Amino acid sequence: MIVFRKGPGRLVNDGMFHDGGVLRTSDRAYLNLHRPGVARALLDEALERGHDFAPAETIEIDGWELIDGALRRLRPPDQPAPQDDQP
Repeated sequence: MIVFRKGPGRLVNDGMFHDGGVLRTSDRAYLNLHRPGVARALLDEALERGHDFAPAETIEIDGWELIDGALRRLRPPDQPAPQDDQP
């Protein structure tokens, strides 16, 4: 399980913004956890870092450690999806 916990410089849902938002205040790094592709980007980043989700027991992974990699994997929301070059 990837978890974002509230702490100094780390904002999670507290009524300030929607329930899927997480924000690192130092650089305003923001993720909307409800946006399509965000969960996949976090999962891919965790797997690339060697986290294993196969064991039967529940493990917690600090989402704040994955946020930069996940943001790099995501296309900006205002950038259109690539079009197929079909004749």
